[in-house]
Amino acid sequence: MLVSHRHQFIYTKTMKTAGTSVEVYFEPFCMPEAERQISHGRDEHVSDAGIVGYRGPKQHQPKVKWWNHMPAALIRERLGAEVWNSYFKFCVIRNPFDKAISVFHFAKARRARWGVMQPRELLQQAKEWLAGTHRGSLKTQFKRWLSTGPLPRDYDMFMIDGQVCVDYFIRQEALADGIRHVCEKFDLPFEPDKIPRLKTSSRPRGLTCGDYYDAESVAMVRSIYQFEVDYFGYPDPI
Repeated sequence: MLVSHRHQFIYTKTMKTAGTSVEVYFEPFCMPEAERQISHGRDEHVSDAGIVGYRGPKQHQPKVKWWNHMPAALIRERLGAEVWNSYFKFCVIRNPFDKAISVFHFAKARRARWGVMQPRELLQQAKEWLAGTHRGSLKTQFKRWLSTGPLPRDYDMFMIDGQVCVDYFIRQEALADGIRHVCEKFDLPFEPDKIPRLKTSSRPRGLTCGDYYDAESVAMVRSIYQFEVDYFGYPDPI
C-alpha cells in the first residue's frame, strides 16, 4: 500500500494482479527524493512525503503498522477519515479467470513433487484444482483462503462495508494505460519502460485462458469472483 501526502493519493494493493509492479512504480512519489530506491522487498517507510507499506515475509508483518496488502478499512482507520476521504484512491483489478490461473501456477511452483508436466496433464490438474475437486495437498497451500477454496478474495482492499471505496481501478490487462491515467491526473512522469515486471508466473507459452477451464471450473471461479465478473463485465473464458 502507498500513501502520497505530496500528491494526495492512496494505493491499495490487491493480490495476484501485478500489484507489486504498480506499487514499485508509484512508491518514489511517496518518499523523499534522496531515499528513492527501487526494490522487490521493502521495509516500512514513513515520512512527511508519505507511506510505503512493508513488503516481505509475512512472519514479520505483525511488527509493522503499514504493510502491502492492508485492508482499506484499516488504512482509513489509521490515516483518519479526513485524509482518506480527501485523497484519490486506486488499485489494480484483474480478470478473475486469469487471476485464478496465476494463483494455480503460484501454488504449483511451491509443490516440488508435482514436477514438470506435459500440457495435457497440466491442464487437467488445473481444471480439477480450479473446480475444487483436486484431491492432492495443493488445496491447503493457502490456508487463510480456505473459506472460499484455494483462491484469494481481496474485496477488503477495495471495499468497505460492502461498498466500493476506491476512485479508480487500473485494469491489469491494460496496465500501462491505467498507470498513464493516474500519472496524468497528478502530473507525474509516465515512463512505460520503467514499469517493472515483478512476480511474473511461469505459465507455459501458447496456452490461452480458456484452455485451463471446463464448465465445472468456470462455475467455481465465477462463484468466488461473482462481484468482479458482474461489476467489471468479465466474460466466461469458454
